[in-house]
Amino acid sequence: MTYEVVTTEFRTELHARWSVFFDHLRVPWAYEPVTFYDSQGSSCTPAFWLPEQRIWFAAEREAPVWWGRFAMAGEDSDYWGGSWGEEAGRCLPVGVPEEWQGLTLLSEGPFFPDDDPGIDSWGRPDPWGGPWRFHEATGMRTYDDEPYQWTMCPQCGSFGAEFCGYAERLSCGCLDDREHSKVANGSDKRLLAAYRTAQLEQWHADNFTDPHATVLWPTVREALVHQPGAAAAAANCAGECRSLAEQLRQEQCPPAAGEGEGLETLCSACPGFVCGQCGERPASAAGVPCRTCEPVVLLTESQARQRLNWRVEQLAAATGIHGRRVNGIVNDSIGAKTRSGVSLAQLGVALTNVERWLDDPSSMPTGLPAPSYEDLDKLHGAELRKLLATYVGPLAGALREPIPFVQTQLNDWMGAPSRAEATDEQLRDAIIQARAWIEDPDSYRAYSHPEPPAPGGLVAPMRTKTAVMDSSCNLCAAPVVAGELIGRMPHPRRPYVPMAWLCAHCLFDRRAKPRLTDVLLRVFHHAFSGSTTTLLNTTEATVLLEALVTVPAPEDDEHLQEAITALRQGIDAPEPVMGLSYHPALAAVAALHAARPQEAADGDAAVLAAVAHHLAEWQHNPQDIDQAQYKNRTLWRQAVLENTLTPTVLSQRGGPFWV
Repeated sequence: MTYEVVTTEFRTELHARWSVFFDHLRVPWAYEPVTFYDSQGSSCTPAFWLPEQRIWFAAEREAPVWWGRFAMAGEDSDYWGGSWGEEAGRCLPVGVPEEWQGLTLLSEGPFFPDDDPGIDSWGRPDPWGGPWRFHEATGMRTYDDEPYQWTMCPQCGSFGAEFCGYAERLSCGCLDDREHSKVANGSDKRLLAAYRTAQLEQWHADNFTDPHATVLWPTVREALVHQPGAAAAAANCAGECRSLAEQLRQEQCPPAAGEGEGLETLCSACPGFVCGQCGERPASAAGVPCRTCEPVVLLTESQARQRLNWRVEQLAAATGIHGRRVNGIVNDSIGAKTRSGVSLAQLGVALTNVERWLDDPSSMPTGLPAPSYEDLDKLHGAELRKLLATYVGPLAGALREPIPFVQTQLNDWMGAPSRAEATDEQLRDAIIQARAWIEDPDSYRAYSHPEPPAPGGLVAPMRTKTAVMDSSCNLCAAPVVAGELIGRMPHPRRPYVPMAWLCAHCLFDRRAKPRLTDVLLRVFHHAFSGSTTTLLNTTEATVLLEALVTVPAPEDDEHLQEAITALRQGIDAPEPVMGLSYHPALAAVAALHAARPQEAADGDAAVLAAVAHHLAEWQHNPQDIDQAQYKNRTLWRQAVLENTLTPTVLSQRGGPFWV
């Protein structure tokens, strides 16, 4: 369903204002749908027909002479009371068919309701001085009764007109009991809002000191209708609506049996459709009644803006995208930076788009550039930083986080202190990841709050890709050839720091199928972070024990013997994880390094030498770095690592890493 702009011509501005009043309350109306005649052919055309309430409503500065006779027939009364004056009494009776009979209401005076209910001398709300005090003091008149006021049920919201606005008399029956008597609800807030909306509408240049100067001017009102084809039906109408079937019958060429069904809805005077009920007015589509036979509620500009804002809030909630970003996408869809000065037609397009996206939130465009990998490869430096900046605001909206926090998260993710210091490859990865988080905010939450791994296992990588160039693993320092799988692990808890790209082994197998290097790295990074124990699963403990039993073990090395005993007990224990204490773990590293650094595999030998080297530096501090200047041992050990006298594969990567 689309929203389209339709126009309605009113005889007076007063009528146009009342149409806005009804639309604001979602009350369908038909404007001058029928003209009635007396026996001599004199016509009378009441302004509004409210089909749901079966009310005829006329709003005039003064009562038309024929109104009394029409009201008598409209309410199916069989006597003339004479209260409408001598001139009205001279009018002939009017014929009103039963299907058009109902309550008749006449409002005399300009449209100037009061915003506040009147107050009587006792300080109580006074409906007599309420929103009708600028009309005639008696309010609205039926054929033989007054004063009537528009009223609403305070429970269900039913709308109607009753004597003194007594809501218990409404057809809904919500207040039809002894507890509710004379509930005058003519000053209901919803009614006052509708009065105010109608009064603020502007159609003519306000160059007059008299506020009523334009009240009787002909007025054309534009509004939105939720009905596809309505605008085309109005634009194409030639004012001579008649179906093709009817034209053929008049020309003595009736359509053959079975062929006339479609011809009954095609207009003979224009390339449109005719109402199948009355056959006298244009219809928006085949089989759809005209807006007179079945009135539909119109949307004023203010209503359209309110509905659009409400729908945007719903869409933001449905998509998890910040409302500010959704508003930007909506504005982009109509080619506007803001909606402050857009036309009614543009508001209709925006409403149509938003409601279509609400039906299928996945169809809403992100409003963000979506360059391919090939396009990203063509961008460098400032171009990549500018592109990444376009994602920060939408990402903050999608994650419901402050922009500075999101910027920090992106920097942490790509392993750079800031975007200014990031490499092109880091920026490209950040763009890809930001876009992925916007499209699936849950993937960010899985990154920032990963599921805890099984005891002795690994958390799942947050992202994998193929290496674009030769490099080395950020954890184990193993070489990585271009085209091999690499990945990143989720953000660890403090004091651990994020790791850069890891090899496939470190991503998936370093705890299930560990090498000696993997166990040594666990000892190193647990000691680095200040932990008093290194947690090893059974497989890791077995690898370390197998390496130690091949090493000469001095009897006087108590810590080494303690390590061997702890490993054996941990392997035999039913628990999946064991804890190797700090000093036994360091003794195991020292023994392995002293015994066979040359016999180990190349990778193991390099890591073993680096681990032993840095553990010794932390113990002896040859750089003479004052530990008192640092808040904790982790920060001090980071400083020692950064200032090592002999850089290693570990000092080049930093840490501590959660391994």
